[in-house]
Amino acid sequence: MNHIVDRLKGMNVEFLGMKEISGAHAGNIFRIDALSEDERVQYIYKEFADERNQEVEIHRNITDIVDSFSKVVRVWGDPPQAMLMWDLGSPIKEGFDVLSLEEKKRTMGHIVTRLTSLHCVEPVQTKLPDHQLSSEWKNWCLDQLGKLCSRKSWASPRWERTIQEAYERLDIQHYQSKCPSVITHGDPHLENVFYKDNEVWFIDWEWAAIGSPLRDVTILMQDIYDDDLIAYVPEYYLHCLRERGIILDSDDFWSDLSYLYIDHLTIMLAWEVEKFFQGYLSEKRVREIIEWKIGEIERVRKELEMKGLNGRI
Repeated sequence: MNHIVDRLKGMNVEFLGMKEISGAHAGNIFRIDALSEDERVQYIYKEFADERNQEVEIHRNITDIVDSFSKVVRVWGDPPQAMLMWDLGSPIKEGFDVLSLEEKKRTMGHIVTRLTSLHCVEPVQTKLPDHQLSSEWKNWCLDQLGKLCSRKSWASPRWERTIQEAYERLDIQHYQSKCPSVITHGDPHLENVFYKDNEVWFIDWEWAAIGSPLRDVTILMQDIYDDDLIAYVPEYYLHCLRERGIILDSDDFWSDLSYLYIDHLTIMLAWEVEKFFQGYLSEKRVREIIEWKIGEIERVRKELEMKGLNGRI
């Protein structure tokens, strides 16, 4: 704790107290109470795990861009590497499930509009990596599902077969994105999205990269378990682009959406299983999530095959 107090003191901020925020985080996260210029303020202090500190370099490379879409106050590159952010309250995911369909659409519309603004930032000289599909997430997911099957009688080997079949038949790991490359956040699921001061903000930029804009759109879709909303999000994204005078090739758009959606369903399926292993999800909920995501993978694969691997979902 002493280094936190010292770092705040170096910013002329008086430390008042802190509380650790529990959860399946990549590092240690604390809510900080402090006094700045005689005003009571709250920050979030995130101390990165050694193997999950890419965000330090990301912020160094695209500071101006990140500052426009996040609430970062300070980043420390010296050990222990950490970040100080304004406290944005609760993520949008909390309470999202109890909203009406129309309220969910409005919420998704705000997020999609904000992502469109990010994607319209000129991606020159950003020093960001290029995003490429690979077999990494498929392998992790198969490993997670294998562990689940060995521990729980209700787990189905069909889930593993569905993922293996999709990647093999569509050759997903070698797919090359077709839409023009943009700056992508890389992980804008609803636990990383906040609404504060009448604006949408994003946290956790460690996966930021240059890639298809559908990378972000399909990650955003991971916390949706409703057919109408699944259809709404990409259509609204196209609407936001058209408002800015940007027209993407239709085949390219739906092809990127389909392939990236399957890959991200696979990633998030593995992550949800991990949260179950760590005690953050019940058996009932993780089974519901797995069945939904496996069903979506099957649906999209079949539709791609029916439309010559170049159709729309």
